[in-house]
Amino acid sequence: MSQALPKKKVAKPSVAKRVKKADWTSFRATKSLPSPLYHQIFSFLRDRILDGSFSSGAVFPSESQIEDALEVSRITARRALEELAARGLIVKTQGKQSIVAMYRPSTQLVAGVEGMIENNRRMGDATTVELLSHELVPASTEVATKLKVKHKASVLWSVRVRRLNGVPFSYAVTHLPLFVSRQVKTEQMSTRPLIDLLEAAGIVIARAEQVISAVQATPEVARALHIEPGAALLSSERIVYDRFERPVELICVQYRPDLYQYGVELKRTTSAKGNHWASENKAKPKPKSKTMSAKK
Repeated sequence: MSQALPKKKVAKPSVAKRVKKADWTSFRATKSLPSPLYHQIFSFLRDRILDGSFSSGAVFPSESQIEDALEVSRITARRALEELAARGLIVKTQGKQSIVAMYRPSTQLVAGVEGMIENNRRMGDATTVELLSHELVPASTEVATKLKVKHKASVLWSVRVRRLNGVPFSYAVTHLPLFVSRQVKTEQMSTRPLIDLLEAAGIVIARAEQVISAVQATPEVARALHIEPGAALLSSERIVYDRFERPVELICVQYRPDLYQYGVELKRTTSAKGNHWASENKAKPKPKSKTMSAKK
């Protein structure tokens, strides 16, 4: 007579695992956290959009649905939706509905002159530039050193925001020495890449030095890029030189990493010293800096 084997106990999945990926209604904001309720809801829904829980083009939950499902006030639900819309994650329609934005930006910037220029061409008409401000200012010690001008010498300072499909993704601060700014029409800085304006003025661009790092968004930059202050940004600082080795442009661009990426294509090569990785760059980089040029 065979004896029945004891049933093997199966561990129940955790609450987190039982909740489906698209089940956004399980979230609860709490007043015990320092961030406002609307911001907690915004952050949660933003992450669900970015991880694909809400498909592009799908109808997004309305104010009343968020109010009922997450047990918050209508004002809190409305503020969360406004934050999502301000960041280009949802698009409001003529009625009270919103849809998940079709655009999922992931723009790669490939190292090398040709790759970077082609990258900008792919953006095409979807890219727009807004000139926020420009004026002659005295050069700080840092700016004067990098542009090789006297301290407090007049330089043209400008701030521009670039958008892709209406979503702001870069914040550029530029300084031009006076002999260059006199040859550039500032009214064209919002319609043409600055490198084009320099070349149109007869300035022959020879090379550039570029440093890439990470910074935190200041309140001013955060407002322009529709992000939270303190958010991490990709930062690119570039000094452009003409054929006479004169610095003609100092530009620092801060990018939203969720919308813009910097990529370098590498090739495995063999030499007398053995196998190693090499950049596909045609221009030979200088020590501790990359030699490259791009339209901004």
